[in-house]
Amino acid sequence: MTEKKLSPVLENYLEIIFLHELRDGAARASDVADAAGVTRSTVTSALKALQRMGYVEYEPYSLIHLTRDGMRVGRELAHRHIVLQEFFQHVLQLDEKLASSVSCDLEHILPREVMLRLGQFVLYLQESGEDWKNWFAEYEKNRPAHPRRLRDAELLRQSPHALPPRAGQSE
Repeated sequence: MTEKKLSPVLENYLEIIFLHELRDGAARASDVADAAGVTRSTVTSALKALQRMGYVEYEPYSLIHLTRDGMRVGRELAHRHIVLQEFFQHVLQLDEKLASSVSCDLEHILPREVMLRLGQFVLYLQESGEDWKNWFAEYEKNRPAHPRRLRDAELLRQSPHALPPRAGQSE
């Protein structure tokens, strides 16, 4: 098998299959379709692609099982989702639905090093006690009112990576 780059859509299917296999021992195409919000024929096409790539064992009208590589990738994706969900929902205190949606989008694009550090940060906060959990309420309570909005040029100057003005362009 030649390992091919998985698209975010195929990664989503792998994650769904992983979670079903973990819970039920296997997945069904209809379960994957329901979880992904797509038709069964869409899932069938994806399963064929995942099978060609060596990530699933699949025959029409039968149960779906992950291969060793599929299990490895599915586990990693599920872990990424959990870390991001924890961060967005419990650290940034975003609504659960928004936290899940953003987690699903970002789990496919963040580099491994960023995910590792984010996971370490979430674990650190979980182990450090309760003091940080009210940060947002404290921020809202103590946030100074801005006397005026910054102009775009001021924002750019304050940015750590401010771009120099284009030739012939004044500030």
